[in-house]
Amino acid sequence: MLTVRNIEVSYGGVTALRRVSIDIGRGETVLLVGANGAGKSSLIKAIIGAVAPFAGSIELEGRDLRRLRADQRARLGIGYSPEGRRVFATMSVRDNVLSGACGKPAREQRDAYGWLCEIFPLLREREAQPAGQLSGGQQQIVAFARAMCAAPQILLLDEPFFGLAPIWIARISDAIREIQRRGTTILMSEQMARPALKLATRGYVMRGGEVRHEGDVQTISALALSDEYL
Repeated sequence: MLTVRNIEVSYGGVTALRRVSIDIGRGETVLLVGANGAGKSSLIKAIIGAVAPFAGSIELEGRDLRRLRADQRARLGIGYSPEGRRVFATMSVRDNVLSGACGKPAREQRDAYGWLCEIFPLLREREAQPAGQLSGGQQQIVAFARAMCAAPQILLLDEPFFGLAPIWIARISDAIREIQRRGTTILMSEQMARPALKLATRGYVMRGGEVRHEGDVQTISALALSDEYL
């Protein structure tokens, strides 16, 4: 479904990604594991169009994404939930979620919001409340719902467990399972891999802007343990 080949990214002359290649099949949940600065977020940003690789290719269902803007990639079916949630603090929970479907017909927005409230009851309970008043875990639910409101083919999650208490890690894991049950393909990055490995089908270990290892969950778990990502 998503194919990344030999992409390279640099910031101000400093190389962030070196000849990185990954493949994600439809319906998979693929995990990027690595320490802070390993290149995980840079890879996700290159896929969504937030940064421009100076080499390599990115294809979604065989379509070359390199010349497409971030908004055009989103319309092709790429959803994104950023590290740190980044909700619109003064906007209501409802408006935060619906902002993810901006440009969609009103009926599609209503339908999407309805099913999201079914799987995430918090949205209905807090829909009029400013999102900035929610806890970190509650904001993560809002960020997930915002990313899912346009019904993406593939959802990119950047550090979804970052800074969360164990009870919210469990709830966010349940939310990801709900997304998986809908058949959504997921690419997820995590620095601390233990909870993410319970959700993934396979993964890649990154270090120094490169993919060092890849394999199934058991293989990646052993590598992550040896590199102290658990």
